[in-house]
Amino acid sequence: MARVRVSSVQMTVAPTKNDNLPRILDFIQNSNCDFIVFPEMSLTGYNNDFSDTRTREAWRQIAAACRTSYVSAIIGTGVRHDGHTHIQSRVYSDAGNLLGAQEKLVPTEDDRAWCRPGEELHTFQHHDITFGCLIGNDLWVAPGHGPYPDPRLTFRLSQNGAQVIFHSACTGTDPDYTAYYEANLKLRAREGGCYIVLANTASEDGALNIPSGVISPMGEWIAHAPTTGEHIVSHDLEVE
Repeated sequence: MARVRVSSVQMTVAPTKNDNLPRILDFIQNSNCDFIVFPEMSLTGYNNDFSDTRTREAWRQIAAACRTSYVSAIIGTGVRHDGHTHIQSRVYSDAGNLLGAQEKLVPTEDDRAWCRPGEELHTFQHHDITFGCLIGNDLWVAPGHGPYPDPRLTFRLSQNGAQVIFHSACTGTDPDYTAYYEANLKLRAREGGCYIVLANTASEDGALNIPSGVISPMGEWIAHAPTTGEHIVSHDLEVE
């Protein structure tokens, strides 16, 4: 039985890393957990207007903060490969090493105006657990965001051994999606028999349609933030 403490950061995300990076570093340096997960594109801002060179320098600063703070971090960022933009979660260990990265596999129709889907689904191992990372629409493939097939990535990760899924998102405030998002989180966690740790982007325009938090393998909330404001949700997971 592995016991790990996870923290989900519900934070506002500015358009540029000049505002976001200092806050991410501060969250890491003041954390008291094994894993800390941030929202979708929380480093670069949710856009395609970022410097690749300065983003890579920011990754080095994040890796150093993880090393000095003894915490592993899942960072939402933009990245470019061969001139194409991808939405990505980067996983840094508590030794400051890059364990790997997961690119968004099911971008929304709006995303696809400026980014490309990733191609591979990865699992990672650290602190005696196996985990995966999903980004936004990867988990629920929401109606109204493009006519894309549902690859059931949560189930596929669980079949590949994932016990925990770190889900970085930016869902907004439209209340029509609340029931859909919540049902998907609960049913997919239960189907896969895995924890889902959600970090959602805080909104300055009202209540989120789904809060950050932790869903149990039984498909129940075991910790969650309020839907308004910035919060850190921490919980100890017991993983068989």
